Amino acid sequence: MNREIVRFIQNRLNEEGFNLACDGIAGPKTMEALRSLAVIGEHWTRRECLAGYLQMLMGKISNPVVINGRWTDETDAMYRKLKFHYDSISGNASGPLKWPSQSEDELYKFYGKVGQHQVRLHLPYPHVLAWNPKKVVNSYSCHEKVHDSLERVLHRVLEHYGYDRIQELNLDKWGGCLNVRRVRQGSRYSTHSWGIAVDYDPSHNQLDWGRDKAVFAQPEYDKWWEIWTDEGWTSLGLAKNYDWMHIQAAAI
Repeated sequence: MNREIVRFIQNRLNEEGFNLACDGIAGPKTMEALRSLAVIGEHWTRRECLAGYLQMLMGKISNPVVINGRWTDETDAMYRKLKFHYDSISGNASGPLKWPSQSEDELYKFYGKVGQHQVRLHLPYPHVLAWNPKKVVNSYSCHEKVHDSLERVLHRVLEHYGYDRIQELNLDKWGGCLNVRRVRQGSRYSTHSWGIAVDYDPSHNQLDWGRDKAVFAQPEYDKWWEIWTDEGWTSLGLAKNYDWMHIQAAAI
């Protein structure tokens, strides 16, 4: 069982009056707390108890949910929604965060070696490949240190724009994240090499386009940029007026 999920559950149980160590281990005390709840089946396994508790929480903040203890892909998505919800109300979603500068020394110091420490980001709304819109992207790899921030950004984008408007504005046109390579016409590594940069809608925000041509410079994207800057991310478009597709968790 993923320790992050267990730790989340332990924190929620403590909010209900239990006194658990939030160690990410579903040990005897955690299981005793879960089994004391009326919604948890008497003979459920450890995994079923954890799933049932997440289902119970989801029912409190959303439409009624069937509490059956079954762990499916839908349960994983449920956890991500719950985490975003509780982070938001606790203030953990506030920023801006302090990311390192984009100098290689600082990036190595903060993020480690290129291409390492990657985790899967499960997206709150479907993306499509910018160069092949028929290919749906439901998750992509990013550095573990930027995962939660990226997740908060995209949840806020969905909440503000809604999926139909996201598609109209091409905010679902994904151009890539992790890509271990050198910068164009240079020797240093691109920030993509650490999985800390993302590209969106590259066709309409090409590398050498300024605000006179890039669509991301238009007023309807103001909230998009506000959401990113709230989390401390840097837009090369806003900062340098080129490469408007590119957003990174590193200061210039």
